[in-house]
Amino acid sequence: MIRTLLVSINQVVQEGSQELVEKWREQPDSFLWLDFQKTLDEQDVELLSSFGCHELAIKDAMRKRHPAKVEYFDDNTFVLFRGINSIEDKLTLTPQQIGFFIGERFLITIHSGRSISVDHYWTENRIPELVCNPMTLASNVMHYACGRYLEVVLDFEEQLAEAEDTMMSHGSDELMKELVAYRSQLRKLKRVFSYHEKLSGVLLERQLEKESEFVSATDDGEHLKHTLRDLFDRCERLHSLSGMYYEICGDLIDGYLSITSHQLNNTMKILTIITAIFVPLSFLAGLYGMNFEHIPELHYRYGYYVLLGTMGTIAAAMVYFFKRYRWF
Repeated sequence: MIRTLLVSINQVVQEGSQELVEKWREQPDSFLWLDFQKTLDEQDVELLSSFGCHELAIKDAMRKRHPAKVEYFDDNTFVLFRGINSIEDKLTLTPQQIGFFIGERFLITIHSGRSISVDHYWTENRIPELVCNPMTLASNVMHYACGRYLEVVLDFEEQLAEAEDTMMSHGSDELMKELVAYRSQLRKLKRVFSYHEKLSGVLLERQLEKESEFVSATDDGEHLKHTLRDLFDRCERLHSLSGMYYEICGDLIDGYLSITSHQLNNTMKILTIITAIFVPLSFLAGLYGMNFEHIPELHYRYGYYVLLGTMGTIAAAMVYFFKRYRWF
C-alpha cells in the first residue's frame, strides 16, 4: 500500500495515493509525505530514484534487518530506524524497521506493514505544519517510537524490583530462568538503543553545524534543534536504562548463584562435621567388632561400659572443639 499527503503553500491537505506525486512536482511550493506500507517492488524503486534516493540506501531500506544509521546525500538525508511493531509482556518486543528519505520538500517513509508511529502522526491535527517541515516530522516519528520503548522500559523497573525482593527472600530456579530471559531481551535492546543514540547524535550534530540543511521556510531551525536534542536525550536515556537493568539482572543472577552456593557449603559443612565425629566412633566399634579370640579387653567385666564412655567422651570433645572454633 502506498499513501500520500500533499500540503499546498496555503496548508491545504490532500490525501491520496501515488497520483499526488505528479501534483507535487507541478507545485514547487508544496510539500509531500509519501508512505510505503509494503515490500518495495521495481516500480517503487524507480519512483524513489526519481526523488534522488540513492540505490544503495534503497537496498538498505528494503532489508529486513539492518543496524540503524544515517547517511547524507546531495538531495536528501537517509535515516534507518528500528521502531516497534508490537509490545508484549516481559520485554518481548517485535521491532519494525523504518526508512526515512528526508528532502527539502518531501518526506518518504518505508516500512513493511502498518507502523503505529507513522500512523500516529498521519492523523495528527498539526499535519500541515509537520509535513511542511520534513526533518521535524521524521524526528517526531522517531521520538514517538522511542517514547513507546521508554514506557515499556520504565514499566519493567517495577517487575525488576519485585524480582529483586523475591530473589532476596526466597529465590527459585524459575525466577532465575525469568531473569535470564530478561537479561537476553535487555542485551538486544541495549544494542538497538546504542545505534539509536549514535544516530540521533549525528543528526543533532549535523543540524548544529548546518542550520539551513533541509529546513523549510516555515521553520527557523531552532525548533528542529530542540526536537533533535529531545530525541537524542530520549535515546541516551533508553541506552543508559537498558544498560543499568541489564547489569541489575546480571547481579541478581550472580547473587542467586552465590546464595545457592553458600547454602550448599553450609550443608556440606554440617555433613563433614557429622562425618568427622563418627569416624573415631566407627573405628572403635570396628576394632572391637573383630572376631579374634584373644582380645585383651574382651573378657573385662566393665569393658562394654568403658568403651561406650570413651566413645561418648570423644564425641562430646569433638562437638565442643567445633563449637569453640565456630565451625557450626
